[in-house]
Amino acid sequence: MKTIKLILRSLSLVICLLFFRCDNPTKGLVISKDNETAIWIDPTLPKYVEIATDDLIADIQTITGVTLKKINKISDCTGNNNCIVISSVENEVVKEELGASLAESLMGQWESYTYFTIDNDNEQGNKLVILGADDRGAMFGIYHFLEKELGVDPLKLWTDYEPKKQEKIILKNINYMDNGPDVKFRGWFINDEDLLTEWKNGGGKRNIDYPFYGHVVSPKVMEKVIETAVRLRYNTIIPASFMDIRNPDEELLLKEAAKRGLYISMHHIEPLGVSAFGYENYWKEQGKKPLFSFYSERDKLEQTWRHYAKMWAKYPNVIWQVGLRGIGDRPMWLADPGIPQSDKERGKLISDAMKLQKQIIQEVTGNKDPIMTTTLWAEGSYFKQKGFLDIPEDVIVVFADNSAGWVWQPDFYETKREPNQKYGVYYHHQLWGSGPHLVQAIPPSKTYEMFKKVMEHGSNEYLIMNVSNIREFVLGIEASTKMLWDFSAFDVDTFLKDWCGERFPEEPQKTYEAYQQFFNAYHLSGEKQLPVFLDGLQRGKGLNVLKQIEELIKEEGEKSGDWEKIKKDDPFKVSLSDMHPDAKGNLDEQIEQVRKQVNDVKKSLQLAQKANKELAGESKIFFETNLIAQAKILYGIGGWLESCLKAKKTMIDGNLEETKTLLNEALLALKNVDEGKQLASHGKWVKWYRGDRKMNMDMVKERTKIVNDLVAPKH
Repeated sequence: MKTIKLILRSLSLVICLLFFRCDNPTKGLVISKDNETAIWIDPTLPKYVEIATDDLIADIQTITGVTLKKINKISDCTGNNNCIVISSVENEVVKEELGASLAESLMGQWESYTYFTIDNDNEQGNKLVILGADDRGAMFGIYHFLEKELGVDPLKLWTDYEPKKQEKIILKNINYMDNGPDVKFRGWFINDEDLLTEWKNGGGKRNIDYPFYGHVVSPKVMEKVIETAVRLRYNTIIPASFMDIRNPDEELLLKEAAKRGLYISMHHIEPLGVSAFGYENYWKEQGKKPLFSFYSERDKLEQTWRHYAKMWAKYPNVIWQVGLRGIGDRPMWLADPGIPQSDKERGKLISDAMKLQKQIIQEVTGNKDPIMTTTLWAEGSYFKQKGFLDIPEDVIVVFADNSAGWVWQPDFYETKREPNQKYGVYYHHQLWGSGPHLVQAIPPSKTYEMFKKVMEHGSNEYLIMNVSNIREFVLGIEASTKMLWDFSAFDVDTFLKDWCGERFPEEPQKTYEAYQQFFNAYHLSGEKQLPVFLDGLQRGKGLNVLKQIEELIKEEGEKSGDWEKIKKDDPFKVSLSDMHPDAKGNLDEQIEQVRKQVNDVKKSLQLAQKANKELAGESKIFFETNLIAQAKILYGIGGWLESCLKAKKTMIDGNLEETKTLLNEALLALKNVDEGKQLASHGKWVKWYRGDRKMNMDMVKERTKIVNDLVAPKH
C-alpha cells in the first residue's frame, strides 16, 4: 500500500512536469462563467468512462451553470488554458510521457486512481488531472472527485440531496491518491424488486408463471439504479430476479449495465442465465413441456444452458453462475421426485452439473479462465459443509448469510479455504419472505461485524449485496460502500453519528438518537440473537394467526403451509432455519415480546418526530422518508400482529366479542402503514408503493377484514 502511494505522489509531479507548465500554486483551477474550462478525455478509454465524464459535466453545470467545453487534443490543454484531463496509464501516449518503469509500476493496480490539481501563477492556466490505473479506475476517480471535492451525493437519485449551487468552483492544492478497493468484485443484486418494477411505466412484461414478477423494471429506472452503483464505485450487478435474456425487455437491463462498464451476473438459481421459468419458456416455444431436471432431462437442460450461454457470451464482462437448484428458489428434488434421495447422491448431481457448466462456458466464450461463482445458498451450504460438493477449480465459492445480514451460515466458518479457489459472500440488506423489505433493519454496526469476518476469513474476492428496491436501504448501502472500499478506514463507533451530522446538520444528535432507538427496537431472540419481528416475519406470522383463527371458527384442525410440508431434516430446511426464526415461549410470552418491540419502535418514532421539527428542506424530506415513514410502517405492522395474537388467544378462550374487538384494533393499527407510505410518497415518489406485491399490505388488510367478518359473537 505504501509503495503505491509513493508511486502516485510521484506520478502527479511527473505529469505536471511533462505535460504542463508548473509554477508556484496560487489561485487554482477556477470554474465559473468568467473562465472557460475545457475537458479532454483519453480517446482510448471505453464508452463508460465517457459517460462518467458526461456526468461530471452535468454535475458541474448543475452547481455553477457552466458547461465545460470538450476538446479533442490534449495539446490544447497546454499553456494558459483552464483544463480537466481524464486519462489512464494504459494510454500509450501517457505511458511514453511517464516513462515505462513508472507506468508499469502503476499499471495492474485494480481500480486505483489519483486526481490532483496543477496550479500555475495565473487564473487561466490551471489543470485538474484524473488518472486511473485502469479503465474503471479512471471512471471511479471521476465519481470520487465529484463526491469528495464537489459534494455530489452518489445516492442523490434516492435521497434527493442536490449539490449546493456555487457561482464558482475553486480547485486548488488537491492531491488525492486511492489504492483501490478491499473487495475485488462488489455489487448489487436487484432482487424482489416489486416497487421498482411499477414505479415508472415502460418496463414491459415478463413471461413467467410465478407471482410478483409480471413486470420488468423500466430501462430509465434501471439507468438510474446503475448510475448510482457506479457513482458508489461498485463494479458488479445482478440486475433482476429470474431474468430471461431471451425477453428483449429484460435484456435491456443487461445492456444498460454493460454500457456503464459493470460486470453482469446471475441470480444463484440461474446457472448460465437459465432459471426454471426460462427453461419452461424455451421448450414451450418448441411445443414441449419437459421436466425441469438435470437428472431426468439432462440433454434438454444442457441444450438450454448452451443456448442461453451463447446469448450471455455476447457481453464483455460476465461473472458466470454455476450450480443447480429447482423451481422458485427451492431444491431441485422438489421439481423432480425421481431424483436420488441420499444427500451424497444429490451433492454429486450438483457437482456433475457444475463440471458440465464450466465446460459449456469455456466452449462458448473461448476463454479457458472465465470468471465463475457458485453460491452456497440453502442446500448448497449444507452439502458443502458435509463434504458432498466437488466445486470445479477457479470457481469463486460464495457463502451466504442466513437471516438478513445477521449471521453467516456454519459453512462459512467450517469450510477450509483452498489455495486453488477464491471466496466471496452473498449478503442481504433485504430478504423477501422474512424481511426486511419495506423497512430497513440492519444497523451499520451489524454489517461491520459481518464484513469484518469476511476480511478475516479471506473471503473478499466477491461480495454481492441484496438491496432489493434500494430506496429503503440507502443508509446500509452507504455504510457498506465505505467498508468494501477501505475496511480499515471505517470507524464503526462514529459512522452513524457522522452520517447524521452530514445528512441532518440542523439536528445531528437528536436524529442520531432516533436512529439508534429504531435499530435497537428490534427484538432479538435465541442464542444467535436473531430478530424475530422483521416486517416480513411479522406479516407471515400474522397471516398464519388469521388462518388459525379462521380454522377455529370453522372448527377445523390447523393446516400446514408449504414450509411446514418440507421435512424437518431436509437440507433445504435445515440450512435455512435461521431465515425464519420464531419468537420463543407460549402465546402470552410472544404477545409480550411483540408489545415490547412495538413500544420501542414508538419511542423511536417520538424521538424522530421531535428531531424533525428542527429540520428543513431536503434534510427534512429525507429524514421523513428514511426513518419516520419506515418507523410508522413497522409500528403499524407490529400493532396489527400484536392484536392478531391477542385475538387468537381470546378465540381459543371462546370470547368471540373480544376477538372481534381485537381484529378491529388490528385493522386500526394498519392505518399507520398507510400513513407511513403516504409520508414517503411525494414528488417523483408518488407512485412508489404502487408495486407493493411482496408485502402486499392491501391484501393483509383485506384478509384481516375477511376473518373479522367471520367472527360472529352470539347474543
